[in-house]
Amino acid sequence: MPDRLLDLLLVYGPGFAVCAIAWLALRIYQSARHHLSRANQQVEAALAAPAPTAPVIDTRPGTDQHALNTITAAWNADTRKETP
Repeated sequence: MPDRLLDLLLVYGPGFAVCAIAWLALRIYQSARHHLSRANQQVEAALAAPAPTAPVIDTRPGTDQHALNTITAAWNADTRKETP
């Protein structure tokens, strides 16, 4: 009986191993294709979506009215304290 099992293992074992390895390689290939397909769909969706627009901030000199008012008030402040 053990000789028969060893014979079966030696005869059919390599073919079974090759089939198992081929099946695993196919599963890995299908998984990789699936992940790449999902990544491609996400990229296509991101490219098709309109780009978000940031608020436009006016950075030209002299356009910040609050800063201008603060500087004007500091410039015109009466800092001299004279006693009569």
